[in-house]
Amino acid sequence: MRIAARSQNYVKVHLASKDVLTIAGLRQLLKPCSFITVIGTSADESSTMAAITAETPDVLLFSANTEADVRRVARAARAINESLKIVVLTDEALAVQLMATRQTRLEGILIAGGDCLQDIGATLRIVHHGGHVTSLHHETRSDPGPQPVSPKVAARLRSLSGRETTILREVVKGYTNAEIAKLLHVSVATIKADLARIMTTMGVFSRVELAVIAVQSGFVDVFHQSQGHLRPVASLTGREYGSPV
Repeated sequence: MRIAARSQNYVKVHLASKDVLTIAGLRQLLKPCSFITVIGTSADESSTMAAITAETPDVLLFSANTEADVRRVARAARAINESLKIVVLTDEALAVQLMATRQTRLEGILIAGGDCLQDIGATLRIVHHGGHVTSLHHETRSDPGPQPVSPKVAARLRSLSGRETTILREVVKGYTNAEIAKLLHVSVATIKADLARIMTTMGVFSRVELAVIAVQSGFVDVFHQSQGHLRPVASLTGREYGSPV
């Protein structure tokens, strides 16, 4: 029973890219993540589809240069495994295009070389558990309205103080600790302490997870309240983005 329960916490990931250096870099970034298992890699589309059939990964992380490539790979992968979570790694221009058109169902859109990759393990875990994450901002599922959250999570959100609520909203917008400190006229150390307390309250370990919970619960509405004020997550420094606070 313990082994079965623990195995559910692991995320099986297949990496696909024509660039061997991209594969090597992703492996290196995922190496410290004990909850991520890279079960295979592939360099062409036919090998990727064969691997999806044979390996049954939870998440497919692949790199692409055109929207046509993204659409073709995603469609073929869904035909094999409808429940597969798909994350694409691409340049900023295509990431913006994919976000604008939304013609292809994707659970994640990440910018190659972005600071967000420093926290890619947490990102893939969020995707595995039903979240949608991009390097441009964190978002809920594509259907409008907040997703149901457990009473425990809702109670934790309601327990936050006024200042903690403000800090949480600014984190979702993509602001750094220094920028939040300036906004609230307090020190950076104070913001770090407040963030640590918020994360303890919410039971999360990174800014990514904190932001996703806030958005998915409807506690912070990035589509209405914050529309036009979102900062690209990739603009954060790797240290601040990847660290707990």
